[in-house]
Amino acid sequence: MERLAPGEHSWAGALVGQPLPRIRDLGGSADEVTGSLTLSVGDQRPRLQGECQAVVTIDCERCLAPVSIPVHGHFDLIVVDRIEQADAYGAEAPVVVAPKGQLDVVAMLEDEIILALPLIPMHDDTNCDGGQRHFGPADEPAPVRENPFQALESLKRDDSGETH
Repeated sequence: MERLAPGEHSWAGALVGQPLPRIRDLGGSADEVTGSLTLSVGDQRPRLQGECQAVVTIDCERCLAPVSIPVHGHFDLIVVDRIEQADAYGAEAPVVVAPKGQLDVVAMLEDEIILALPLIPMHDDTNCDGGQRHFGPADEPAPVRENPFQALESLKRDDSGETH
């Protein structure tokens, strides 16, 4: 195993054909995954900075059809050998665990892609029906639902018909 000399070391590339099992567990897939990393080695703990991009295809929460979402993540992490060492840096300094100096770059980039996903994935398109489907014949108009707050309208009016 080689040790890196002090200074900055940079890498960039694409994850081609790499399985991303946790994204698959979310019901999605990731394409066009790229990343760039800069590892700073010095007197302090090694620091890993970089960014990643991907196009994640996942089900829309409104219409349940697949939607492709471009994601972009940035990271600035302190590299530790064991998770127990993370306590020394507190909550404000995120860490990545690299046992014996071995960093699983694919898993780390997958983490960052998952963190960059929107909380509720959905289409930006106005044609996404939001799950408001009409199950009748195609030529039949959707039923009109009564507004549940319509009864409150009469309470706002006085006997003269004036709204307050």
